[in-house]
Amino acid sequence: MRRRRDQARDYLKPADPDIIAITIQEIAALVEVLEHAHVQISKLSNSDSETIINASGSALIPSLYARAGLVTLKGHRSRNVPLLVSEIALLDAAVINLESYEGNEVTLCVGYELLEKFAIRKRNAYPVRPVHGILAFADEIGDMGSRPVNPSLG
Repeated sequence: MRRRRDQARDYLKPADPDIIAITIQEIAALVEVLEHAHVQISKLSNSDSETIINASGSALIPSLYARAGLVTLKGHRSRNVPLLVSEIALLDAAVINLESYEGNEVTLCVGYELLEKFAIRKRNAYPVRPVHGILAFADEIGDMGSRPVNPSLG
């Protein structure tokens, strides 16, 4: 049976990735773990910078700050920031690499605690939608588009 040209190709549709909600405090802890992993791997490894960035998960940091900034700028009640479920693997890699590269024990404990919390939340992931190129919770999109950035303009 032949497919008609006007029929949509399901395999070309991008899958909606799922996100979990994390707090600003958890972002701070997550950034601390990723930055520490970057420093330790850089110090004790002969790898190139791209490999170090991937192994430490530090490439995620600018995205986290952008998402936190969007949530803060838009004044959402929940103050929760989205984290892609797939990005949890970056934290996992950073923690595993910290084990190998003499990571600080307190930072390792923080990393493991975050992994446990995120694993529990992963069971109840939310749909995601981009807003101005930044990930946001799908149910907050209406709120984001309706509020002016500067209240005096409104």
